[in-house]
Amino acid sequence: MRVAVGSRNPVKVSAVEEVFSEVFGEVEVLSVEVDPGVPPQPIGLETVRGAENRARRALEVTGADYGVGVEGGLLGLGGRWYNLGFVAVIDKMGFMGTATSGWFELPPSFVERLKRGEELAEVVDGFYGTEGVGRREGAVGVLTKNRVTRRDLYVHGLHLALIPLLNKEIWG
Repeated sequence: MRVAVGSRNPVKVSAVEEVFSEVFGEVEVLSVEVDPGVPPQPIGLETVRGAENRARRALEVTGADYGVGVEGGLLGLGGRWYNLGFVAVIDKMGFMGTATSGWFELPPSFVERLKRGEELAEVVDGFYGTEGVGRREGAVGVLTKNRVTRRDLYVHGLHLALIPLLNKEIWG
């Protein structure tokens, strides 16, 4: 089985490798750079659109059995702002499952900068003096002292996005 990830980010690719091999056995994971069609720091429904675009475009480019899109973004709810990973998995017949990772609240000072177009990894790197956090533990890793990492969140979201694909008989 071939699975195409619409990203070259090693955290996203590693999470896809873990989940798909756990669920399906031996898999070949292809990492392809695609245009998600959203800003570098998506907000609200842009996050959903980015994940779906990544999944579709990865599938189109490679002809794999599955396309996967993972898009981190910002979502407002109840006057607070959260970071989450939106996940889309699409099979070659066009059937798609979607889900989110766990959400975590961001401080207002970060949110202001994100709304101005900065990416969360850049904000965290600048605040904490880290470098390349978006390709490693992620903001959540820094904020939880690595008790939960970006990869952990994506693994969670990927398992949940596979629910419709693993249970097509009840999805109709």
